[in-house]
Amino acid sequence: MELLETQEVFERVSQLINSATERLIVLTDKLRDSIAQDLLRKAGSGVDVRLITSDLNWARWLENRAKGYMKDEEEKISQEIQELSNKIELYTRLPWIVLVTVGAVWVVLLIKGIRGLEIVPALLLGLGIIYYMLYFSYRKRKACREEVAVKVESRERMAEEYKGVRESLTKHLHVVEIDFELSFSVIVSDSNAMITSTPLETEKEKGYHVYTELEVEDAMKIINSILSMQSLKPP
Repeated sequence: MELLETQEVFERVSQLINSATERLIVLTDKLRDSIAQDLLRKAGSGVDVRLITSDLNWARWLENRAKGYMKDEEEKISQEIQELSNKIELYTRLPWIVLVTVGAVWVVLLIKGIRGLEIVPALLLGLGIIYYMLYFSYRKRKACREEVAVKVESRERMAEEYKGVRESLTKHLHVVEIDFELSFSVIVSDSNAMITSTPLETEKEKGYHVYTELEVEDAMKIINSILSMQSLKPP
């Protein structure tokens, strides 16, 4: 048994979590964001992760992330593709809008009796505007289509990559919610185990905590006792 400062406890906890290659079990009252992220990353890499906690916020965050890992990024790219598609449609219509506008101006000039050489400058200016808008529209549509192609490829690559991670999270991440508080934390990482007198959310707080390395068998007895207490509680 050791008496360690809070920061050193969390350093050891982090080392224990990050060293897991096959199995990781965490029993704790509360979590901090970096540990939740570590658990998610470990499960995504294929480590069997089991979290037992009364911290419902992080428990449900992990469950939701397992089901929709990086879905928000895919949706963001899809939205960007849709916005580019809308721009392409706008740039496709733009020359026609200009053509109609210029044609209307020409008609008004003819109605006002402007003929011959007097209307030539207006005709040349109108043709110049139409040509410029055709060129402008073509360049903009081309640039948008190229950007769409890049984003579609990126979305497909991301979907394929994250599909495997989601499948791994669904298979390897298990969260058990308990409805009573704990005054200690237990971690089992492969063939190593420990117990500490602090929940895993107080890294920035100054203080001292008991830290003890355990045999995995003893750690599992504590974890199973907690789980049995939860199962015995009336619904």
